[in-house]
Amino acid sequence: MKLTADICDENEDEIDNGSVQVLSIPLNMYGRRKHISGQVVTVKAFEDNSFVRKTLEEDGENRILVVDGGGSRRCALMGGNLAVLAKENRWQGAIIFGCVRDSVELMNTDIGIWAVGTSPVKSKKANVGSVNKNIKIENCSIKPGFFCVADSDGVIFSKENVID
Repeated sequence: MKLTADICDENEDEIDNGSVQVLSIPLNMYGRRKHISGQVVTVKAFEDNSFVRKTLEEDGENRILVVDGGGSRRCALMGGNLAVLAKENRWQGAIIFGCVRDSVELMNTDIGIWAVGTSPVKSKKANVGSVNKNIKIENCSIKPGFFCVADSDGVIFSKENVID
């Protein structure tokens, strides 16, 4: 298991040229796992988690769901039921630029979840959003198939696998 701090130390040039990107905003950790790594699947989902659910219904072995929720704090894009679904379908976890709910349930589910914060309000279910398109979260431009590592120090995205 390679930690984000070690990856940054070993990839200073790649950080400078942008092939390794360190998310500039702090996210809160939810979920039982405190370190995850895997290949990125992207979802764009502003206040509607329909595509989050559809994606988590797929096999997620060695994959991380990265959700651009626009940073909204008005509703949650993931809660306890979706976290259990993610675990059942072998996802490593999720990085959510938005909110989660059922935080106690999330802490007891064996996946990693990073999010802006919590909201008790559920999202819309109007099938608005997209899957596996390029997204931008703050300073990071993220493409499907990128690699992601997340731990208590931060979140890293890279074009190449920097874990091995």
